[in-house]
Amino acid sequence: MSAFLTVLYPLSFLIVLSLVVIVHEFGHFWAARLSGVKVDEFSLGFGKTLWSHQDKKGTLWKVCLIPLGGYVKMFGDADAASATSDEAAKEFTDEEKKISFPHQSLPIKAFISFAGPAMNYIFSIVLLTIFLSVFGMIVVPPIVSEVSKGSAAEAAGILKNDRIIGINGQEIKEFADVRRYVQLNNVLHIVVLRDGKEVPLTAHLSEEKGGAILGVQALMSQEHFQSVSVPQAFIESVKEAWEITVDTLVILKRILFGQRSADDMRGPLGIAEASGDAARGGVISFALFLIQVSIGIGLVNLLPIPILDGGHLLFYAIEGIIRRPISEKVQMIALNIGLALLICLLILTSWNDIVRIFVRLFH
Repeated sequence: MSAFLTVLYPLSFLIVLSLVVIVHEFGHFWAARLSGVKVDEFSLGFGKTLWSHQDKKGTLWKVCLIPLGGYVKMFGDADAASATSDEAAKEFTDEEKKISFPHQSLPIKAFISFAGPAMNYIFSIVLLTIFLSVFGMIVVPPIVSEVSKGSAAEAAGILKNDRIIGINGQEIKEFADVRRYVQLNNVLHIVVLRDGKEVPLTAHLSEEKGGAILGVQALMSQEHFQSVSVPQAFIESVKEAWEITVDTLVILKRILFGQRSADDMRGPLGIAEASGDAARGGVISFALFLIQVSIGIGLVNLLPIPILDGGHLLFYAIEGIIRRPISEKVQMIALNIGLALLICLLILTSWNDIVRIFVRLFH
């Protein structure tokens, strides 16, 4: 690997991760400030502080040595995860209670927790709206320009110049629709238009063949870029964010139920690899990757797993239903379980990353 690529991959990963984390934590920060809650710290990274500055409202802004995440610590919390309250919070004065997070109402707590993932979505939609408004929308017709040898497409009987018009009973309007169904299904019941006639075909995407590879390509040309207005770009951006969210949830569900391999899941190394690949593709490729990562981070944080924002929202919902706070002992048990799940997920995805990168470098 050249010196340029050696620098490009970690640098692009650092840029992607830092931007996504800053956006996410700014959502919590903005919601807290809007709700009158004091923010003690806004940190990019963990560990030793490299730079810090305290603003007029008492928030300590800092950049730390380990750039793998970040946090916002609010007044009254014992830790940055808002998992437990500071013991001193029990003795707060009425004025201190007004600006402390633990003493806020459930709706305000939920609003602050939800604002982080929501800001990831807002950032992605705004960035994609700008992108589509400036460059236009890519609409590639689902016409096969090439069929890979030995692929599931070849085995199914798909030919060059076939137009894919339906998959699993759903109409196909553009090539991006084909990619979606490939990601979400192991068996594709395909209808192609060939010499004016509809031809039904079936493709089996086995795990041995990659799981998410059909083996067809479509030729993209300049006329496939369509100009769109800002309102149209915004609508398309919202639709794209929604489709990415739904598709990701479907994939996660299939992995959990053993219907799909977890080999495609990426950890930090995998994201670094993908960010470097995206950066090599140019500014547009990198921006689109950043949008996808931001949506992914927003969605993951909304999952009802203790220690994540979704876990906090689950606790608040339960507290609202039972009309009393959940005991600290139960919360700590749940948080430890959530932490264990995340560590296991990190180990699994990191192993996948190492195997994939090793194969890529030495084969």
